Amino acid sequence: MACSSCTAGKYLTNAATSVGSFACTDCGAGQYSGVAAATCSNCVAGRYLTNSAIGVEFSACSICAAGKYSGSPASTVCTICPAGKYNADQAMDASLHVSCQLCSPGSYLADNGVDVIRHNSADDCIQCGPGSYSNAEETQMASCEECPDGLNSPAGASFCSSCPPEYNCNDGKTAACDAGTYSNGDTCPGGTDHSPCRQGSYQPDPSQSTCLSCPPGKYQNVDGQDACVDCPSGYFCPERTVIPIACGSAALYCPLNSGIVQAIHEGYYSTGGTEITRHDEAICEAGFACNGGVKFSCGSNGQYADDLGLSGCKAAPAGKKPTANRQSIESCELGTASTGAQDECTPCNGDGQYADELGLSACKTAPAGKTPTANRQSIESCEAGTYFVGGANECSACGPGERSEEGAAGCSTCAVCEPGKYKISDCSSDTPTQCGDCLKGKASMGGEAANCTSCQNGKFSDVERASVCKTAPSGTRPTEGHDDFEPCCSSCEQHMEYNEANNTCVCQESFILDDGKCTCEAGKTFINGKCDSCENGRYKTNNSTLSCDICDTKVIKGALETINGTDKTSAASCACRKGKYQDPRDTRKTPEGSCKNCMDLNFPEGVNCDDTIGLTLETLPLKDGYWRSSINSDNIEVCEVNASCTRDPSAPPKILCAEGHTGPICSVCSKGYNKNAVGVCKLCSSAGVSIGFYALCGVLGTAALYFVLRKIFGKEKLTIANATEQFQTASSDSKHWSKRLKTKAKILTSFYQIVSKLPNTLAVEYPAIYRGFTTAVNSVFNFNAIGLVSVGCILPRSMYSFYGSFLVTTITPIALSLLLLWATALQVRNLDPYAANQLTSSRFGLFYGFTYLIFASTSTMAFTTFLCTTYGDDKTEYLIAGRSIDCNSDFHKKFELLSLVMILVYPIGITTLYSYQLLKHKDAIKDAENRDTNPNIQHIVFLWRDYRPEFWWFEIYECFRRLSFTGMLVFFTPGSAPQLCFAIILALASSLMYAYNQPFEKSEENALVQISTVSIFLTLLAGIMITLKDKLVEEYDDKFGVLLVIVNTLVFAMIGVSVLFKPIFKFVAKFNQRHIHDAPLKSMGPEVAYSVDLFIDYFKRLIESDTNEAGWKPLDVKDWGGKKKKVKEWLEATGAKADWRCADGNGPIDQARIKCVVDADVETMLSEIESIQSRHELSAGSFLYVINKGKGWRQIYRAIKLPWPLSQRDMVYTEHMQREQNGDVLICSRSSKELSDSTNALSVKFGRMRADMTVAGYRLRDVGGGKTEIVCIIDVDLGGSFAIGYLHRHMAQSYLKGVVDMHRKFAEKSKREGGVSEPPPPLPFLPKVLAAATNPMLSGLRNTDSSVDDGLNIEMGRMIKKKASKSDGDENNIVVL
Repeated sequence: MACSSCTAGKYLTNAATSVGSFACTDCGAGQYSGVAAATCSNCVAGRYLTNSAIGVEFSACSICAAGKYSGSPASTVCTICPAGKYNADQAMDASLHVSCQLCSPGSYLADNGVDVIRHNSADDCIQCGPGSYSNAEETQMASCEECPDGLNSPAGASFCSSCPPEYNCNDGKTAACDAGTYSNGDTCPGGTDHSPCRQGSYQPDPSQSTCLSCPPGKYQNVDGQDACVDCPSGYFCPERTVIPIACGSAALYCPLNSGIVQAIHEGYYSTGGTEITRHDEAICEAGFACNGGVKFSCGSNGQYADDLGLSGCKAAPAGKKPTANRQSIESCELGTASTGAQDECTPCNGDGQYADELGLSACKTAPAGKTPTANRQSIESCEAGTYFVGGANECSACGPGERSEEGAAGCSTCAVCEPGKYKISDCSSDTPTQCGDCLKGKASMGGEAANCTSCQNGKFSDVERASVCKTAPSGTRPTEGHDDFEPCCSSCEQHMEYNEANNTCVCQESFILDDGKCTCEAGKTFINGKCDSCENGRYKTNNSTLSCDICDTKVIKGALETINGTDKTSAASCACRKGKYQDPRDTRKTPEGSCKNCMDLNFPEGVNCDDTIGLTLETLPLKDGYWRSSINSDNIEVCEVNASCTRDPSAPPKILCAEGHTGPICSVCSKGYNKNAVGVCKLCSSAGVSIGFYALCGVLGTAALYFVLRKIFGKEKLTIANATEQFQTASSDSKHWSKRLKTKAKILTSFYQIVSKLPNTLAVEYPAIYRGFTTAVNSVFNFNAIGLVSVGCILPRSMYSFYGSFLVTTITPIALSLLLLWATALQVRNLDPYAANQLTSSRFGLFYGFTYLIFASTSTMAFTTFLCTTYGDDKTEYLIAGRSIDCNSDFHKKFELLSLVMILVYPIGITTLYSYQLLKHKDAIKDAENRDTNPNIQHIVFLWRDYRPEFWWFEIYECFRRLSFTGMLVFFTPGSAPQLCFAIILALASSLMYAYNQPFEKSEENALVQISTVSIFLTLLAGIMITLKDKLVEEYDDKFGVLLVIVNTLVFAMIGVSVLFKPIFKFVAKFNQRHIHDAPLKSMGPEVAYSVDLFIDYFKRLIESDTNEAGWKPLDVKDWGGKKKKVKEWLEATGAKADWRCADGNGPIDQARIKCVVDADVETMLSEIESIQSRHELSAGSFLYVINKGKGWRQIYRAIKLPWPLSQRDMVYTEHMQREQNGDVLICSRSSKELSDSTNALSVKFGRMRADMTVAGYRLRDVGGGKTEIVCIIDVDLGGSFAIGYLHRHMAQSYLKGVVDMHRKFAEKSKREGGVSEPPPPLPFLPKVLAAATNPMLSGLRNTDSSVDDGLNIEMGRMIKKKASKSDGDENNIVVL
């Protein structure tokens, strides 16, 4: 029998009537099936099927119509959407009919599944009216709810909002507030009603949300008012006043409508009202003063008030008194005086007092010979025969034998007669001695002589009042009356004498015969009866016996000398004294000028005035190193280079410069000359090249040779591509050797760019050897190619002048940058994006490095264009950088415009570029863990790689620092005190900045930059000494220059030391004493280093090992050092046994161990050690900082201060403590690599070298009898100079001895006192700090309550607190000291 398939709408089931028979059964409602179906399927949600007979396929399930939905499978009918919902889909998408959509907020749909037509569109949702709302949470969109009282809403609102200001809301309605009331929904209860404005406020308009405060000058003390009331007089009303406030005091007043009190003006007083309600003010009248609003009269002590509005009475000045009404003052009358502040003038009644003028401040005292009149208003002279010496009111009479003239201050003894006179009568008290004159032919010596004596015996007297008679000259005789003389035989004329041999008259000696008469020749005058040369400072141009003319009044004012060797016959003989010179320009008093003091010159030390008489302005001799604009100028200037102003002494005065020099201060080379390294113009045939040229050639030649050899013989042929790749590799690798050199090169470049500019910028005459050094340095580090060779002998002047240098310096970098950009653009065309990005980053690195190199030189050049000054009397403004250039020329003005552009490009542009890049990427740069691999900041790696992450901004500061030293200083007057002071301040600030921040990643670089800043400071200090003409500098000029060169090369020397330091110590270490053994227990492997359990097991094994297991070598007496006898005695007394070894089995000693027994139990020793470990400060500069701790462990940062000149050390280690089952206590430590890496920046900041603790610690064991055996092991690498085996071994010896002594002392003191012991004195020599620093057992050397340096706490907490807080230890695991 053939099988039949079930038709659609049925499914196959076992027939219940017979075995093995099957039947087709109808699908249920909401189900469907196809032909030969074994089961029926449900219609999905969103579809329905009313009868399975018609549902043969899935398509038979119908989609619900619009307005309906079916929410479950096998639905036989669709349901009309409920209230608040609709379905707009027209039976197109079943998924949209699984449910109905809610009406949008602010609308509703009231029909609840009754009328499908009301649910088939969104338009069926009706918008809520004003004052009502709907939303799904509260209304389910079936209806709109009315807003509660105090709230309202617009049409279509989904929620109600506060009643709007100015209105009240009730029953869904909104009404405006009345005048005098307000509503804002917040202050009114629910916004349901308006409220009256309170006292102090008002509201004139209706529908307002707030009340207005009563303005100043108004008040309101009633609620609900639409206006405020005027503030009454005598009161004031601030804003929102309820009750007017009384003005307060007499010093205040309040007019009508006062909002504030008014202070009474100075010189006014208050009026009206009571004392506290004044409402007006009035000006103070004359005779009164007003202060604090109160008027008072001027009544005593000479007080008066002569004007209106005075705040205080005036005091009558000296010589004055107030009038009766106190409104003015008047002068004291004659005979009175006043010292001031007096009501009446004081009469001059004292001895000898009088007042002969009105308004005297003090009485006068009658002078000697005068007495006051009776009314004391004048004085009168004492009569003859009386005298007055002062201090009395009457004249005193002269005594016997004394006399006085009228008005005499004292009496005198009667005088004797003078020589040439004789006494006629004696004197009386009022009459002098009467004397008579001797007549010609007589003479008298005066005195008491009663008559004159007649001349006799060849003598004569030809004048009256002669004291002695004269002897007649040879060949003459007295006349008969002895009143003259006459020739014996013949009469000779004046100045002649009779010559008996010739029987003629001849001129006397020193006279010449001129026109028949004897006279003095020119240059001589008649003095003491003969002709003699004119006195110094005089001259005479003719033959005569007249006096010589005075140079000071006739020729040169101040000329008190005549030139030696001249005959004084003309005005040309007049000369100025030594130390002075003749200035012919000053003809105000004399025609040939005047003598001026050389010390009054602006640079008196620049002239030689002290040794020569008769110097003139033209012949004024300048010293070497000084210059003036012409021989007619007295304005002296200091030359920039001493040798340029060294003149040949035989050269004429008009030669102002040394050979080959010209221009202002001789700083311009003549044609055919060129400046050498020290700025001296030399003939082109001898100028040569500078040291910098040879240095640069050497560097470039070495680099060229390297690249040529690499290209020919290198394993990897050098090409542009792989050279770029290698450069990029070096830039991205922070440990690459080029990185170390690059940082040092940056510091070196910055330092020498600053130093090389100082001599010219400061205009200081540094020693020649130092100037030569800075010139060479400037040529190399400022890339001054023109300064490397004698370009003045090769190129036209226009090319090597300032303008040529300016163009080369400023345009070349731009051209090279564009060339680099062009070359990069060509190369990236054919590269994939990654390679192109790598190449671009490396080229940006080149670009930033290039901008760093040229920043200082280009900025200085741009600023220098504006630095001009005048020299001497030349009014032309010359460019300081090129003194042949007139700054006011049109050509230079064009260059100043170009300089402004270059200032925008270089100092401003480069600084802005750096700032923009660093600010943009600062977060990435500060990410210390990822910044070296972050591709987004590799193109600016040059700007941040040298600095620690937190100093991402430091290159910006460096720009400003370099710019200040090289550019900003040019705006001060060169060599002036402000410029030097500003430079010194900059140097000090820079030094402090670097010392405090330690911005570089490596301590050696921080030290390097600090040395450079100190060198700059010392160079500036030397400049001040030179400017002040310090004797030390002048006496040791060359040595001083050498010293400056040494100071400036310290930076370069330090770089050499830092580069060679490690190779030198590696080389020295090869000669260290070696320890060789083949014992099985050697140094820890990597598996031990990273496991705490294995580390502790290794430490235990090392503690208990012997020579066979670990290769220990016992220390004998000679190994301990020092005196053998004392060492032997110490070993016997302590019973200590020590040994050491090389942990690797072949190398220098690096591990040491010592064993001793102390007389104290384990617990006592453990408590002693723990008490020490609780101390934070170990010694000055040495301390520990507990970073983290947990059960049986802690992490420690330890700083170690070493003696100078060793670098300070620090280390970070983890300390473990474990108590064994047998009672042993183990305390062992080792360096923590993770924390060591995270705290490296701390080492750099404080200038410390990181030490490495491989293993250190000790074991305490009870050996019975209350005694403890202590075994201590130390293996710490201090690095640096400790690579020298001798130092390391010496440290170990002293340390081991210190361990034993310390614990023996602890034990003895603990046993004796039962308390915590003090540690012993510090160990001698170097290990006294190393002993405490390299082992946790010696955590303190002295008991101290001092805390760790606050700066360290802050720095440490900031750097490692985050890491430490992640530990699995105790919750309170951060120890802040």
